[in-house]
Amino acid sequence: MSSALVIHPHNGRPYQGATPDPAGATRDAMAAAKSGALPLVEIFYSLQGEGLRTGQATVFVRFAGCNLACEFCDTDFRVQRLGTPEEIADEIAELAPDCRWVCFTGGEPTIQDLQELCDLLHARGYQLQMETNGTRPQPGWGIDHVTVSPKQPQGGRLDVWYEANAAEFKYVVDDETDLARALAGVRAHGRMTFLQPNALNKDAIALCIDAVKEYPTLFRLSLQTHKFLDIR
Repeated sequence: MSSALVIHPHNGRPYQGATPDPAGATRDAMAAAKSGALPLVEIFYSLQGEGLRTGQATVFVRFAGCNLACEFCDTDFRVQRLGTPEEIADEIAELAPDCRWVCFTGGEPTIQDLQELCDLLHARGYQLQMETNGTRPQPGWGIDHVTVSPKQPQGGRLDVWYEANAAEFKYVVDDETDLARALAGVRAHGRMTFLQPNALNKDAIALCIDAVKEYPTLFRLSLQTHKFLDIR
């Protein structure tokens, strides 16, 4: 994990995110990681609610800390506990013995060193998904399904590695500016691309529906179905 991690601000707009102090939470996560364990928010078993894998049973491993501070972030990524790769793998197996999919999420999972955990889970027969903002590539991890949610307006610069290796892109949409960004993105990388309305903005839903209808070969709609179902 880089000791020179820069925490980007939320673009000057009023911060509405769920983490009270995003930069402080990330500093705490980085400090905790020096113990040799991984800083966690939670591990839970649910259904994937977004994108290509919607509806599939998945164990989620949510890591603490993020290199961005998006004003619409709905996740509190403060450190809740620590776990070694072996402890995390054992907890996953105990939580859902028959589930073969694990999703790394956050926060931003790529700010941690997950190589050992990835190797251990792959050796145990798991398939791995990672949800990332796409600023920090991790090709050595061998992630089976990479989901990128670019955050350029929040200070995140998309690394070109993801343009060739992501299974899907997911753009959070608030307004026409976000749609233009998504359109430029999909035309650049040509990967499967979802528009996902900002959960804090009801008007964004209609905007995304209209865009998918206007560009049916470029976009699909992604809703946070777990929120509609009232599950984690």
